[in-house]
Amino acid sequence: MEKIGTRGGHNRECEGASALINEVTEDRNVCAAMDENLKNAGDTVVNCTPGNCEENEDLNYGTDTANNNHVDLFVPIHFNKAYDSYVGAIGSEVWINPASDTGVAIGTRILNNLQALGFKNRGLKNGMHLHDVRVTNMPTVLVEVCFLEATEDVALYKKLGADVVGKAIADGINGKSCGNAPLIINKPASIVTIPETRVNNSIAQLQDECNRQGFSNQKVDGFSGTNTLAGCPLTKFGANGNITKWIQKRLGFPTNLQTGYFGDITKNAIIKYQAVMGLNADGIVGQGTWAALLR
Repeated sequence: MEKIGTRGGHNRECEGASALINEVTEDRNVCAAMDENLKNAGDTVVNCTPGNCEENEDLNYGTDTANNNHVDLFVPIHFNKAYDSYVGAIGSEVWINPASDTGVAIGTRILNNLQALGFKNRGLKNGMHLHDVRVTNMPTVLVEVCFLEATEDVALYKKLGADVVGKAIADGINGKSCGNAPLIINKPASIVTIPETRVNNSIAQLQDECNRQGFSNQKVDGFSGTNTLAGCPLTKFGANGNITKWIQKRLGFPTNLQTGYFGDITKNAIIKYQAVMGLNADGIVGQGTWAALLR
């Protein structure tokens, strides 16, 4: 039996993101379902969700409650947002301390379960810049269930419901089913189980390519950080190769347009992306645009 601190992100005074659904409403629905399933599995659940308060109080309440109760694991639940609107699927991700073997293992199981439900797996991410991950004394897995402006993400979430999603996360925490109800009703035949050591393969591919082309000499670990960002080259019109192809894939180009050539189509897509992200829309992938792409 584990002692687990759980938290629904943000509150009505310190609002989270909102688009097709509202983050504060839905992260609490998922958190409640997760808590119920953890208790069914015999875990002790410590409620680390604050009432309505300003941002610093909100953050400190969660981590202070987890630390003061000496929980074994801290699990904040969030929903993500990157654009004003998005047609398609973006998916799920989990933020952890990459040095925590427990965080890597549990985060991976959670992502496997969410992927099995149909969400796109965006992988584990280095969350050491996040308050919840940085100041806790125990492993933290911060779950971004899906992107609440992405039409396919939200349609899938509404179809499944918070109870199913919360159970999938609880099952991932425990590494087994937390009760009698099945986790997956109609598991897609194409789902591939990802190994426990899985990190973000997309980031790892970029790290490897930057090393091979002589732009960096960094550890290929799948976690984006200062070394990864520093190793990404200025990329602009006329570039040709796997780094441009990585950018095209990251921007969601269909396979037939992932040519590796940085032409007008890619430049225009970069300009549009930069405008949406509030960056200088010059069509050149410099450090600011790389930082956005690596998130």
